[in-house]
Amino acid sequence: MILYNCDSFVAAWAAQKLGRPVGGAYPRTIGIMRRGELVAAVIYSDYKHPDIHASIVSTTPAWCTRRALRHILRYPFVQLGCKRVTAVTEATNHPAREFLCRLGFRQEGIHPDARPTGDAVSYGLLARDAARWLAEEDQVVEFTERATAA
Repeated sequence: MILYNCDSFVAAWAAQKLGRPVGGAYPRTIGIMRRGELVAAVIYSDYKHPDIHASIVSTTPAWCTRRALRHILRYPFVQLGCKRVTAVTEATNHPAREFLCRLGFRQEGIHPDARPTGDAVSYGLLARDAARWLAEEDQVVEFTERATAA
C-alpha cells in the first residue's frame, strides 16, 4: 500500500528509525506499507525546480517493487516536472550506494566531512533515466493525516 498525504506520520517514523530528523525545507513523503506496517519512507525536500532532494529510509529491501518505484518517482518527475532528483548518502553506506546505482542514479560528487561519520557521496537521477520506472499505471490508495492517526 502506498501512503500519500501523511507527511508528519511518515517523517516521524523515518526520524525514529534513523535517530535524527530527516529531510530539509518543505518535506513531502511517500510511505510504503506491507501487511499493515510502514516499511519504507521516501522524504522529498529542498525542492528548487528543476531539482528535488530525496532520502529513503527502510526496514527491509522487500519494499522495493516496480510498483513502489513508479509511485515514488512519479511525484518528482510527473507531478512536479523535475528534471532531476538528488540523493546524498554516507560514503561508507555501500548498500545504499549500490541501490541508488541500480535505480539509475549516477555518482556526481564526493563531499569530504559532510556527515558526522565522515564523507558523503551525491547522486543524481535524471528524468530521462527514470522513464523505465514510470511506464505503467497503478491504482493509487490515498490516506489523510487523520486516517493514520485513528
